[in-house]
Amino acid sequence: MPPKAPQEVEMPGPQPHDVPAGGLDVPSLPPPKDGDEVQEAFPGESRLSPEERDRWLILHFALPRTIMTCDMAEGRSTEVELNDVLSRMAWGSIDGRTSDWMLESESATLDAPHSSLISYFEYVERMYPSDESMEKEAREENIAMAAQKRGAFTNTGDAGAKFRPMFDQMVKNLQHSNKALMKAYDLKKPILSEQDAPEDPSRSEAQGIMRFGRHQILPAFWQLLNQLTKKNRRFSLVLRSFSEEQVAIVQRELQLFCQGQHPAYDGKNKTQKPPPMSGDKGSRDMRLIDANLGRFDRSACKLHFASRPAGDATKVARPGEVAALAGAAAPVAGDASAEGASAEEGASAFTPTEYQFASDYHEVYAGMQDQVLQGANTAAIIDDMAYWKSKGQDSTAGKLLLVDHAGGLAETKVQHVFFDGNMGSGSAQCVDVRDVVTGEPLAQSDAEGLFTHRVDLFQATTDVDYFVQALDACELKFSQKVLESRQVAGAAGDDVASGEAAAGSEADRLPPKEYLYRNIIPALLPALEACQRDRPADPVEFIAFYMLRHSKQYSKTLKA
Repeated sequence: MPPKAPQEVEMPGPQPHDVPAGGLDVPSLPPPKDGDEVQEAFPGESRLSPEERDRWLILHFALPRTIMTCDMAEGRSTEVELNDVLSRMAWGSIDGRTSDWMLESESATLDAPHSSLISYFEYVERMYPSDESMEKEAREENIAMAAQKRGAFTNTGDAGAKFRPMFDQMVKNLQHSNKALMKAYDLKKPILSEQDAPEDPSRSEAQGIMRFGRHQILPAFWQLLNQLTKKNRRFSLVLRSFSEEQVAIVQRELQLFCQGQHPAYDGKNKTQKPPPMSGDKGSRDMRLIDANLGRFDRSACKLHFASRPAGDATKVARPGEVAALAGAAAPVAGDASAEGASAEEGASAFTPTEYQFASDYHEVYAGMQDQVLQGANTAAIIDDMAYWKSKGQDSTAGKLLLVDHAGGLAETKVQHVFFDGNMGSGSAQCVDVRDVVTGEPLAQSDAEGLFTHRVDLFQATTDVDYFVQALDACELKFSQKVLESRQVAGAAGDDVASGEAAAGSEADRLPPKEYLYRNIIPALLPALEACQRDRPADPVEFIAFYMLRHSKQYSKTLKA
């Protein structure tokens, strides 16, 4: 059964009184005036502080199967990737007589409509097992055969041929449908195999981006950036991938988009132009600079930014600008000796940014938020694919996401959300969500919809508002969890309120030194001992986190 016709992602330029395509030119809503009644998204939302309602969003986006339709790390083209995705969203049963897989579901869904059904992906995995106990040659042969089956899932005569209309719908929404744009770049039929259209260095950058006749990055991603910018939200992007080459593609398109120069979003050829996101006209700069490209090495327990100076170093070169790193003075033009000396001194003085997490995760968490994302609004991380695969692709070895959880929500003014279409059902599979203080992994049931979002690539491709709506749902759940955790804490606090009131009068009579020794030192001592034992790089931050997480180890009620 073909899917419902989705909304068009790209339309010709707006006519008078028409709403512009994609909502790019819809004016942002004016802020509420003093005295205006605030509409609550859910009962009790007004009890959140303004900083909590308008919290800082740190949005982690995987690239393959999330905002892009190819996977360079795995070598899958867009055509193969779309088939592979649909093979995981098609549900059927196994014919008892022939052992063939028979399609039962009518629509593509992330989860099985009934527990008795299995996806075609699962069926192929059973038919072509590839466990470590097998001989290497046989195992590699099965892996290749399974990938081939999934990559041709919707082809005529294959098991998922009835899902071909869904494949075609995804391609249609990826294709540039603006006739003026297609004519300007001489676009024909969309190219789904990236290797069939290598970039020609003799052609312009815009022609290189448009050469496939379709979007490489989902319009739903650009729509989210537009909406957050129009709402004047504070948000940061962290692009996540196993492939540096794939990050480079997004980096280039993001830079042009933020500067209003992306060929599909530049206001020319009946396209819509986004609001500035390049630092111009007071806007926030959302471009990705080379200094903010980091790499996780999970075996060595470090996050390394090779081109970023260690420390705060918030002033780094923007795209198209030149800056001297590590405070090296610019040499006098024409002075060869000065130039050579300056280069040598700069190279020896430069120390890259590196965060360790061998013993705890505080340094990585604080470094990303307080240094990397304070100096720029976008970063990218190349995750450790080799480590993940060496651990059997277990979620606890996947892309690391640190959150301040503490069994509830310790940090209420910052929300991390990881969007990834490779996460599985019942297991995050490729995303490792951990509490920053305890270092323990969070169960997927605790993280899903709050810190992670399992992306439905079919919906993300066919619905331009997909990420806007997904983020709204995550924000709503976060707000509700904040209030729930406070209700629990409030009930516990009522039990000791009377004791604290009685103790208050006695505390007032104590001299300052005695007051501190009786009330503060007993609480601080375990934190100080742990700090002395672990010797963290930032002891003050360590103690702060320790006190926050171990508040139940001491009583705040003064006891005689």
